[in-house]
Amino acid sequence: MKRRFLVQTPVRRRVSALAAGLALAAVTAGCQVNSPVQTDVAYVPADGVPADVGQLAVRNLVLVGDGTGQAVVTGSAINLGTDPMTVKFVPQAAQGATAAPSGSEVPLGPREQVDLAGKGLQLSGVTAKPGTLVPVTITSSTGGTTVAQVPVLPPDGYYSTATPAPTGTTTG
Repeated sequence: MKRRFLVQTPVRRRVSALAAGLALAAVTAGCQVNSPVQTDVAYVPADGVPADVGQLAVRNLVLVGDGTGQAVVTGSAINLGTDPMTVKFVPQAAQGATAAPSGSEVPLGPREQVDLAGKGLQLSGVTAKPGTLVPVTITSSTGGTTVAQVPVLPPDGYYSTATPAPTGTTTG
């Protein structure tokens, strides 16, 4: 009687499975070579833009308006220094504008952070529609000037409460 050993069949399966696993690992490892690690890519996780002027740090800067001329400045301003400063925001005039835009300013104490929307800062002459960028000059009394391309967003959603103050008052 002749004996057959069935040992070769399970060994072949194991070797085949091991080879398939190694081939799969080699193929998928190549994907990482062409794809950068996303945590290595710097980005701004906010609606607005950042700007730094000397000891002034502005974060999440947004203009809230509908293109009719008035816009509310939102975001935060932080005085990183030990001296008080005044921060001024002025939109650059749009091409063909007949009137110069007006700015708004806010004082900051040493190491103070303020919510700009809560300060009631408004800019006039902002006729850009929501979804566009407006160059805004940011000036710190202690550190110079920079220009940031600031997005204009509509007064919707969580910006619905950031609306320009009424220009006139009525008496009843």
